[in-house]
Amino acid sequence: MSYKSYIAALAIIATCANASSASAATASWPAKIVGTWQGWSNQTPIVLTISTQAGTGKCQDITGTLQNVGGGTNAIDGYYCPGSGAVEFRRFSTSFAAAIQVYTGSLNQANAGAPKIFMAGTFGQYELAEGPLGQYSFSVVK
Repeated sequence: MSYKSYIAALAIIATCANASSASAATASWPAKIVGTWQGWSNQTPIVLTISTQAGTGKCQDITGTLQNVGGGTNAIDGYYCPGSGAVEFRRFSTSFAAAIQVYTGSLNQANAGAPKIFMAGTFGQYELAEGPLGQYSFSVVK
């Protein structure tokens, strides 16, 4: 590669990096995640409803429900951090007052032209009576 080609390649890379930084700087995580989300938990279709988001600070309390489509609905509670997109919530049993699953994930950044917001991560299954123990994936869209 000649010196001129090398300089031209560096100029193109710098231009792309600046354009990428500019669009990343305008992107941010959603301030609120209240609403209905649909997707999959392991291989089960689900509807996640975030009913409330309260509090101030870096992370805010959330509550709602998680329903297996065609199955039961359980209460959830946890937190969402608008500054980082981090989310975590517990799913409670309808039979007894204990968490049966814990979901940990993150949201994508919301660009101005993005039509949807995605949340994805993993959950741990902690109650054998509710399903096989282990760690599984989940993803939902709003």
